[in-house]
Amino acid sequence: EHCLSPQIAILDFGSQYSHLIARRVRELHIYCELYSCLVTAEELSKHNLTAIILSGGPRSVYEDGAPHVSSGVWKLVEEQSLPVLGICYGMQELAYVFGGSVAKGLKHEYGKSDVHVAENSSPVLKNLPETFPMWMSHGDKLEKLPIGFTPVAKTDNAEYVIIENRAKKQWGLQFHPEVTHSPLGPTILHNF
Repeated sequence: EHCLSPQIAILDFGSQYSHLIARRVRELHIYCELYSCLVTAEELSKHNLTAIILSGGPRSVYEDGAPHVSSGVWKLVEEQSLPVLGICYGMQELAYVFGGSVAKGLKHEYGKSDVHVAENSSPVLKNLPETFPMWMSHGDKLEKLPIGFTPVAKTDNAEYVIIENRAKKQWGLQFHPEVTHSPLGPTILHNF
């Protein structure tokens, strides 16, 4: 049975936080469903999608056997001009797909970090201060921006913690806006 309510599809890369992303989105009174990151474009096209969120995950995008979104899904995103929000591994997936590069972080960043906004006209940062704490949990980090993306914010340890391709309505976040340790995270999800 096809549900034609508008929905956000959350593609799960195995993050311990994927269900939390769904919960935060639902708390904003927006319908969403969790799918495997290996979902087919055919399956997704049965639904009335309004956006896609790529979750975090335990792997490195360059590892053998690391999961990736199918090229069919990226085609669907392009055809339907779907906004995409990549969280942690999801941001690295954006880099992987669109010609950026990801490097092993010098140190694993785990815990609160202050995010410093460089480009505050970004729509995802509406109503947010210049500096705010967010919860980080990643080893790899973005080294070279994907094509068409610009940097929006950084931390002391990572140059790119929010990136955007405004023309394509695509954003990447290196942190986890869905966890309670990121008090302003729901604002970013709401803006998205």
